[in-house]
Amino acid sequence: MDLKGKTKDGLAARKDMTIWCDRPELSVDLEYQGKEVPKAVYQVTEPQKAAILKWLASQKFPDGYCSNLSRCVDMNKLTTTTSMKTHDAHVIMQRLLPIALKEMLPEHVWSCITEISLLFQSICSSVLDAASLRRLQESVPILMCNLEKIMPPSFFDTMEHLIIHLPYEALTAGPVFYRWMYRFERLVTISFKKRLFISQ
Repeated sequence: MDLKGKTKDGLAARKDMTIWCDRPELSVDLEYQGKEVPKAVYQVTEPQKAAILKWLASQKFPDGYCSNLSRCVDMNKLTTTTSMKTHDAHVIMQRLLPIALKEMLPEHVWSCITEISLLFQSICSSVLDAASLRRLQESVPILMCNLEKIMPPSFFDTMEHLIIHLPYEALTAGPVFYRWMYRFERLVTISFKKRLFISQ
């Protein structure tokens, strides 16, 4: 969504693509000193971004499922705020992103993002099927290769490559929600607030 400070697609990334990749539609001249870069297929326009954020803000969820997303969206700056928790980002990635981007992106980009969302949905479910996890383990490298055809090389750091190991980890260690840090993050926040209250 090209959020300021959260994107890895800038002028330096496009110059790297000119050197290392054969993607003329995304490359820029190495001597170019401006700020504007060609729009990529995975980017949404400003009106599309506003529509996505407005749609996110209008979503209603059962109590305790996630935060009130209308508080996490800043429509003036067209961005998400820092009040969004990790679990909220997880819900957006797993459940809402494929729906929000269906009409906004080309089919090959949308299908790749949807496959990643479905991967995380199946890994994070409370009941795991060993056969489907083995199938996921075989299909994840292909998914990452398809993603590498779309995204710039600067997008891929250690965190993106860790996706390949997630089905194996779920097969070995069992359901992911037993190892989640969300409840401990909440406890740290609560204890920090209590400590501030006591010190005052």
